[in-house]
Amino acid sequence: ERFGTGGTALTYQTSTFYTPVEAESDQPAAAPALRTQHEAWAENHPDYRIDVSYPAFGQWKDNLLTSAAEGNPPDGSTLDSQWVADFYEYLQPLNDYVEDIDDFFPFVRETTMRDGDLLAAWKYTGCRCLYYRQDVLDTYNDGDPPETWEELLAVGQDIVESEDMDGYMFQSSTALANLPYFWSSGGELLDDEGAPVLDRDANRRALVDALGFIQDLVETGVTPQRVASIEEVEALPREGRAGNLAMFVGNNDQIERNLKNVVEDDDDIPDDRWERWRVARIPRPADGEHTTGVGGWTEGAFREGDSDGAAAMKEFIAKFVEPEAMGRYCEAAALLPTRESVFDDSDLYDPDSPYQDRFREFLQDGVARPARPIYSTIASEYVVAIQDVVTGQSDPESAADTMVANVNEEYEAP
Repeated sequence: ERFGTGGTALTYQTSTFYTPVEAESDQPAAAPALRTQHEAWAENHPDYRIDVSYPAFGQWKDNLLTSAAEGNPPDGSTLDSQWVADFYEYLQPLNDYVEDIDDFFPFVRETTMRDGDLLAAWKYTGCRCLYYRQDVLDTYNDGDPPETWEELLAVGQDIVESEDMDGYMFQSSTALANLPYFWSSGGELLDDEGAPVLDRDANRRALVDALGFIQDLVETGVTPQRVASIEEVEALPREGRAGNLAMFVGNNDQIERNLKNVVEDDDDIPDDRWERWRVARIPRPADGEHTTGVGGWTEGAFREGDSDGAAAMKEFIAKFVEPEAMGRYCEAAALLPTRESVFDDSDLYDPDSPYQDRFREFLQDGVARPARPIYSTIASEYVVAIQDVVTGQSDPESAADTMVANVNEEYEAP
């Protein structure tokens, strides 16, 4: 596949998720936006073309890292945001090609910038939030969503005692949905060098506190023990839509995909029932700060310099985060922009999805997954710790100690 018709080829790796060909795309609604973007680049660079390859996902990162280390990477590539740190030494600065870098949300700049250089163009994101039934909280909490753990436990118990529904649930099989408990307790996963620091007193205490809160949710009955078996991201909004759940932690796009729209073919629930649902920040400790986990994908350039093909590739990469291109793509794909200004311009970004202003607020509290290899171990061990606490197989202190030991052992292994 090629973008442009020029005689000089520039090599580029990406996912089939981002092909501009509707018939071949995993997100066909967004393909026209990408096609428009690439055509605009090609018109401005008639001497060049982008030769595209679609690597198999499983080995993509490792193979890309190997080729970069050997000095023969592609000219540019799509990168998961959590890969970026592993490529810092190979990615080329985009400062001269991307305008208004301060317009990006703080978590974007924190992840993609080093020593003042913008090394990756983060093109979209998403966040986690608290979904709650407004009509239920009108009865039990004066209409306000709980802001702290204590408030959540109190209102959750009132709901469970008086209503035929569960109070609060979360996807226990996903670390990113539950890391806000840890981050809001002041915890840090890694130091500046990428080494795990869960064994430091403050971080261990934050981990114990997060697991202790989860234990409290189950022991008080606010959260049923069966939360340990929740694996599908669609499971919780399905229960919420059916009237079986008052509050849950979910992704920003679930209001559109799983509550506003019909979940299953035989769903006979009235279409306006989604309007009972509102969104809020994930509850925090009384003395903590609100946080939310964020993800998304970026684009990066590996070709050095600023002349000829290097400049053409960097301009291709920069196109993904131009406000117009970002707004057009995010609206079509039901994703969130990484630039604050895009939310302000309805000509650029005006999705039919509700609560965009709230999601913008939540992104101010965004924390990205650490872009280090050890994160995968941290994530899997955190899920095990959560499920051990939920099922009563371990107490928070013991689960935290086991997690810390396993993470450190994996990091120190030759």
